[in-house]
Amino acid sequence: MGLYPAIADLARWRNVLKQQKIANAQRWLNILETCPDPVSLVHEDYDNFLRALETTLQATDTFDIAYRLGQILYPVIFGYADWDRWLVYLRQTLHTSRLLKKKNEEARLLEQIGDLLYHKGNLEDAEKSYQNASQSYKEVDNRTGYYRTLAMLASLKDIQGKVEEGIQLCQTALALAEQSRDELALANANLNLSNIYRRTREWDKALESAQSAYSIYSRLGLSTFLTKASITLIAIWAESGEWGKIDQLSRELMGVLNSSGDVHNLSQLKNNLGILAFSQGNYNMAEAAWQEALQLHSQIQEPTELAGIYNNLGMVYTQLEEWETAEEMLLKAVTAYRRFGDIFNWANSLDNLADLYEARSQTAEFQHTLQEAIAGLQVLKETPHAVELLNYMNQRLTSAGPSPSN
Repeated sequence: MGLYPAIADLARWRNVLKQQKIANAQRWLNILETCPDPVSLVHEDYDNFLRALETTLQATDTFDIAYRLGQILYPVIFGYADWDRWLVYLRQTLHTSRLLKKKNEEARLLEQIGDLLYHKGNLEDAEKSYQNASQSYKEVDNRTGYYRTLAMLASLKDIQGKVEEGIQLCQTALALAEQSRDELALANANLNLSNIYRRTREWDKALESAQSAYSIYSRLGLSTFLTKASITLIAIWAESGEWGKIDQLSRELMGVLNSSGDVHNLSQLKNNLGILAFSQGNYNMAEAAWQEALQLHSQIQEPTELAGIYNNLGMVYTQLEEWETAEEMLLKAVTAYRRFGDIFNWANSLDNLADLYEARSQTAEFQHTLQEAIAGLQVLKETPHAVELLNYMNQRLTSAGPSPSN
């Protein structure tokens, strides 16, 4: 008979322990919601916040705490690139939201899952997640969320080579946000549109959209979004030669990102500073910046960004006449861009590879590489920036004369 009280005691103490863990999670949530500097707090106590979140994810009756805690943590930790772990958390929270029929929360979680899949290079699944989020936002009449997912779908279309479709989606999001006077949605759509224009080399349009986003984020006091807009502005200035504007802003950002542990944005900043150095002809400085970005990306493994860094390193090693390393980097970029279907940048990396072969007087390889890029780029021949690259490569091929085999 002595066995039964022991079991009862065990059950009671388990329940007490559970309630203590929940109370602790609630305490961490309260601290976060009232903290003037949540970024520093999370950076210092990340493991404690994760334990609190994991405790509340285990039951439906603590969903509200889990969701609120996750939503505060998510934008702060995104830069840590701890994406696989957070996919598990988000999917677990999504499952509970569906059990409880919480449609607005479901939509937001689907959107965030889409964000992580997008940055991990899983574009097909990211698109499905965004589309489901968009539909859910429409059902609950959450206009800000709906406009935001339209803008993210626009970015996906752009990477997939459907540039005009991407621009149209962004412009639709902008028009809807303006009609409803939704400033945050307006800023998000402008920032996504800016990055599309940046990829298509339309610098004036890219700058105008990025400045609009920066201005709104600044007015709303949204530091996390302001960082993203700042990095986009630096990227545009680096590509278009506005070197004088970069120094102060990049110094301020470097300090913020280093102290917050934001590996993701720091790697993007290093990449942009490398572009600036390369455009000034400072190849050693560019190589150092891009190697730092590459080291940071070893923690992230974001395929789209990684491909760009490989391409840039290939270009700088060509200039430094480190031929084998240059070829290795450019072939990695070509393979990565081909894998997730970014045809323009795939062709652009092949063009850079052709530069290397031309510099080494490897005429057959030079011509073959250009021919491959030209053939593959035909699917984008209606797109202005693709037409410009096509014309350039065709001129190079014509100037090179007949193939050595002819």
